[in-house]
Amino acid sequence: MKTKSRQRASSPAPRMPAAPAPKREPLGRQAWLDAARQALIEEGTAGVEINKLAKRLNSSRGGFYWFFSSRQELLDELASYWAETSTALFEQLLQKPRRNGIEEYLGLVELWIHESDYDPKWDGAVRDWARTSESVRNVVAAVDQRRIAILEQIFKDMGYQGKEAHVRARIMYYHQVGYYALGVQESRKKRLELLPYYHKVLTGRDQ
Repeated sequence: MKTKSRQRASSPAPRMPAAPAPKREPLGRQAWLDAARQALIEEGTAGVEINKLAKRLNSSRGGFYWFFSSRQELLDELASYWAETSTALFEQLLQKPRRNGIEEYLGLVELWIHESDYDPKWDGAVRDWARTSESVRNVVAAVDQRRIAILEQIFKDMGYQGKEAHVRARIMYYHQVGYYALGVQESRKKRLELLPYYHKVLTGRDQ
């Protein structure tokens, strides 16, 4: 016959209460914008749908409506977000103290060559979107004009004036936009090899 002490020893140990699941940080407005940006790059505007974005973020439609009244509001803000952030990268080139035209030009080249801050896929997605949306087309046109104006100032800082500075800025900008639009496939090594030749043609200087 088993003793009481043996019976107690063979009984299952009491279960410890389960640890509470870690609290998830609430999604903010920026998270929805970033998800919309990535969806636009990968799928075009068809991917910028409330249900699809909620699935990307493991959230709900209710989470979306906490920040946006409609899909159209999100699309409008997405276009504005692109315009603001993409133009800021160019404007920063002119904000350094005692700026020098050649240094500004090289900073712009680095922006395009290394693509660490500038994202050509993001630019390309918005340009594709502009083909079917007049409002986005107007946003893109305004951004292009602002960027060209910044490039024109860079050439003025090199010593060029008037229409010559303006035309050099347009050639440089249209060349780069066309490079992405045509889907030119070149390694970074190849681009760096050609850089001195582009530099001479675009700036009129060897160094």
